Amino acid sequence: MNINILGASPESPVKLQWGEVVYETATYVKVPLKIFITPPWKLMGPKVIGDTLSYPPEIFWKNSENIYDVQVLWPATITWFEAKQRGQIYRHHVFAMLYVQLKDRNGGKLNIEFRGQCCGNVCQMVKETLSLSLDSNHMFRGRSWKMLLFAFLGGAILNVMPCVLPVLGLKLKGLSQVSPFLLRRTFLMTSLGIFLGFWLLAIITILLKFVFQREVGWGIHLQNPYFLVALCLVMVIASYSLLGLFQFNIPRWTLRFVPKEYRTSLGALGSGLLAVVLATPCSAPFLGPALGYFLCGTIQEILYGYTAIALGFSLPYLVGLVLPVYRLLPKPGTWMVVVERIVGISFLGAAIWLVGWPLGSSLSTVAQHLALGLLVLIASVPLLHYFLTYHLSLLWRSILFFALPGMAGIGLFLLPFFSRQSRQSISMQDGKIQWIRWSPALMRQAIQAGRTVFIDVTGTGCLTCILNKQVFLHPSIQSLLAKPNMVCMRADYSTGSDDITALLKSFSRAAIPFNVLICKDFPGGIVLSELLSVKEIEEVLTLFKKLAPPKPVHSTKILLKKGV
Repeated sequence: MNINILGASPESPVKLQWGEVVYETATYVKVPLKIFITPPWKLMGPKVIGDTLSYPPEIFWKNSENIYDVQVLWPATITWFEAKQRGQIYRHHVFAMLYVQLKDRNGGKLNIEFRGQCCGNVCQMVKETLSLSLDSNHMFRGRSWKMLLFAFLGGAILNVMPCVLPVLGLKLKGLSQVSPFLLRRTFLMTSLGIFLGFWLLAIITILLKFVFQREVGWGIHLQNPYFLVALCLVMVIASYSLLGLFQFNIPRWTLRFVPKEYRTSLGALGSGLLAVVLATPCSAPFLGPALGYFLCGTIQEILYGYTAIALGFSLPYLVGLVLPVYRLLPKPGTWMVVVERIVGISFLGAAIWLVGWPLGSSLSTVAQHLALGLLVLIASVPLLHYFLTYHLSLLWRSILFFALPGMAGIGLFLLPFFSRQSRQSISMQDGKIQWIRWSPALMRQAIQAGRTVFIDVTGTGCLTCILNKQVFLHPSIQSLLAKPNMVCMRADYSTGSDDITALLKSFSRAAIPFNVLICKDFPGGIVLSELLSVKEIEEVLTLFKKLAPPKPVHSTKILLKKGV
């Protein structure tokens, strides 16, 4: 720890000194500040109701390096009367607690400027500065291997998440048509496509974080409505092909550039990239802590983290490189047509899900209903094709099967542009639980008031968040979270927010759902699992109640934020 006192003079009635720094997480640090007051001077404290004498102490930190936020907790004061005037003072010494949030795990420098009023026979203003270097890497260096393991396990679990299942079904059908001697090459190219996809995400993350200085999280591209519409239309076109409306034929002039023996390999590469795109809306178990850890790190750590996820995600195909998997694959037959139809319907269902939930966060209620209507119209084309193909002329078939879905697709793509100003918000009511919209200021006020704060960071496109909502509706949780001493706050991360991203990073997280319980006695909070359970919430609330120290009879602790 590097401590440096700047600007202190022998005549100054106060002297500043740092206490022992406590690293709660890699980006959340408790820093005690000791303020020694030379007798007979008195330092004016924070103002309370009824005071007529007050010049509260202030701590500014705007010149700090790599610091996102600083909260200052002042201890209880002594009431002081002077000529029928009343104020709050400190004598001899005062220990303030600074709760510091770093922007990332790369350390930082806390430069504070203290301003206050000291009174003896006369009153004078004092201004002192103090600096402290913060470095949490040595505290959490041993966690890197653990987080790499979590990233690998999270990537492996992504294979069975609902987002990726349609691609796996399509892959099973394709592999059954590949000759055994080409099967290993197909597995290799699929794995390569997965690695390329995650490395591309890593490069985009690095550019946004280190070049454009933007906070980043998992699946940030899904917060762009136009990307969602484009992905939705790609799924619809793929479903049309799988349901037999048409077949994709590579132009003849391109065949000279792609030899026949490599066409299957290019298809496998593309399926790996598509699987990565479809996997990013999901946050599997183990993945949240690992992403939070690596996205708070250096360029090398971000690359290591995404590579570990890619390794886990490609595990089934890497196993196929070593073991004779072709013996387990079913032989080609009529089952392949059934699988094609099921996968085609799955793609349509995924497109409807994209419009109904992630895209819905960027649309007004009316626009979302209109978008769903257009998508249902597009999805009904295969059904109409099945019943009306032999009853319509070529002109009407062209209008029905190409012009109509084409116009509906264009309308779907234009909807976000016309409804960007009135997006749909998430629900703030779960039974008896009335959620308050989260903000840093409201959170600090509730904590300082002695309330226990439950924060739920969610989004309209999060499947796990929907499952967690069922936990909130449980009668036991309804009674616990609706108590007067509880404040329930909900943050909508559907379209992104720098403040919410910073909140996630302060707890070494980068993905939703995210739930944490915080109170004054436990400002570091306790982070809950991605998939909530009634038992876990009950146990944490019981722990808060048991470990909380007895409350003082009189306390004037005040939580202030100074700086930016």
